[in-house]
Amino acid sequence: MPLHCNQISFALILLIGATVPTIAEEGPNQTFTCTAKTFNECLMEAPCSAWKRSGPKEYKLDTKIIFRGKPVDGETISGGTIGDALETKCGNK
Repeated sequence: MPLHCNQISFALILLIGATVPTIAEEGPNQTFTCTAKTFNECLMEAPCSAWKRSGPKEYKLDTKIIFRGKPVDGETISGGTIGDALETKCGNK
């Protein structure tokens, strides 16, 4: 039984879609898996796109971080050492 053109096209689309790696999205649906040993280091490993700036040296985690196999989201950093580091790293965002 011969394959129709539509069936071949559909099969190719499925095959290509299954082999292309997923591209991380910007914003709240983004997930970041961290490899740091401590939670604070993990927060600093997160890309700037994972943080939403709320004010000077104040950032809210706008993505889900996987730390030691557990999801973490909604963290807020306000000042302190991490706030200073985030301001340096992401302040021009």
